[in-house]
Amino acid sequence: MVLILLLFLILMPLNAWAFIPHEYPAIYVHMLSLVFCFVALIVVLWAFVRRGLYKERRWKYLFLAAICHAIWNANVIIGRVAEALWIGKSRIIGNTEGWQYFARQITIEGFEYFYYIGRLDFILLDIAMLFFYIWLREHLRKETESHHISTMALLPLFPILLTEIAGNIIFIVLSTLCLVTSVKLYRRDSGNVLWRYMIGLTSTYFLFSISRLPGHVLQHILTPTGNQVIWKTLHLDAIGGSFNTFIRFLVATLTLFFIWIYEIYLGISEDKRQLEISVAERTKLIERLENDKIELRELGRLKSAFLANVSHELKTPMNSIIGYTELLLDKIDGPINEEQEKSLRKVDFHSKHLLQLINNLLDISRMESGEMKLELKELDLKLLIESALLTFKSMIKQKRLTLSVNMDKNLPFIYGDYDKVRQILINLISNAVKFTHTGGIVVSAKLSSGNIKPGESPIFAEVCIEDTGIGIKEEDTGKIFDKFVQVDPTLVRQYEGTGLGLSITKGFVELHKGEIWVTSKYGEGSKFCFSLPLKKELLENPGT
Repeated sequence: MVLILLLFLILMPLNAWAFIPHEYPAIYVHMLSLVFCFVALIVVLWAFVRRGLYKERRWKYLFLAAICHAIWNANVIIGRVAEALWIGKSRIIGNTEGWQYFARQITIEGFEYFYYIGRLDFILLDIAMLFFYIWLREHLRKETESHHISTMALLPLFPILLTEIAGNIIFIVLSTLCLVTSVKLYRRDSGNVLWRYMIGLTSTYFLFSISRLPGHVLQHILTPTGNQVIWKTLHLDAIGGSFNTFIRFLVATLTLFFIWIYEIYLGISEDKRQLEISVAERTKLIERLENDKIELRELGRLKSAFLANVSHELKTPMNSIIGYTELLLDKIDGPINEEQEKSLRKVDFHSKHLLQLINNLLDISRMESGEMKLELKELDLKLLIESALLTFKSMIKQKRLTLSVNMDKNLPFIYGDYDKVRQILINLISNAVKFTHTGGIVVSAKLSSGNIKPGESPIFAEVCIEDTGIGIKEEDTGKIFDKFVQVDPTLVRQYEGTGLGLSITKGFVELHKGEIWVTSKYGEGSKFCFSLPLKKELLENPGT
């Protein structure tokens, strides 16, 4: 390839014959377009070298195309200079018919040159367009390894390029292919500024190839066949030359824009690359989170299964311990002294406390695994509240607390699970009694007025347990219903508990499609309220 380019550099003055005769000063405008185009290409080549783009595979062919095009412009410029300064005469040998039209003798500085087939500068132009087309195809292909285009594709073209007519026709074909490929690239990635620019550039090259048609194809057909009159009558030389000059200026202008377009393309490509990296990282993160979520679910399932199994195994011996302790306290097996009775009551108390903890763990594991089932039936809420309060009657009396019960006389029956509703009441009343040292406790029940439109009947009953105990800090109310949470660690030793009671209570309420909430002022007391359904349909319909 280098040898071919050097050969053209040596033979460039011989191209001068093709520019005789020319009219002045029109030729200077044409010359200016050539110089402008050459300078534009040199600027682009300098940008390629400065940025090291010529080393990159995807830009290499465009770099070679620009080199060939620049040499072609230099070739034509030197030919124009040779015409203006050195050529003394030029004559056609023989007649003007057939291939003898291409045989000419030119005297340059006293030396005679004779050659056949005339100008070969179009070979450089065709090679430039071929490299341009290869570069576009490189970007069009999805897999760079398949259908590899090599510079060896140039070799079969050389026999065809030995005539100017065929060479210029090939130039038209290549420029058309470049335009079509640019359109395909734009359709595939319409947001890419580079392909929008390439459509404009390849369009001007296509027009440039068409502008060469009169002087480089039609003339070489009309003149050898003796039809020069058509050429002169239609003024094809003037029309083609003017159009060609205009297109040269357009090509040069668009070529200069390449540097600016490349900067935009580079910025967009970098942003796109960073976006793709971010998307890839986000996708990996989502996949990792999904995997972690699956693992957590499996761990949760295993934990619940473990708690259920262990709790069940512990429950049986604990019931036996409690049973035998009660038998001893009832003195069925014989009398016991005061010290023995005191010890047995401690065993009974702590055994029941441990059994309650086991039951809480069982309830938590069942709720988490979705195995908790409700035995729904119609319940008298008033009787349930009275039954729960009876459990703490002696403790309330012992702590000298007041107890008030306010229940709506028109309160209808509710629907729910007897054991679960009773456990809700016991857990909340137990906390009220435990954390209240002075003052009292108020238990109230009424029809809920929340979320009721005018004219509609209440569908929930609302129960509240209010105390004058130690209260809860405002920042702790949001986590009071979390598992294993005791808002004040300093009170753990003073008030026994595992932090499961309120969490289980909340779970039981939500199983009944109800809600639970708390209002509290630290140091003054707390008020826990929850709602339970009045209609069976609310529990049977999952969407409610």
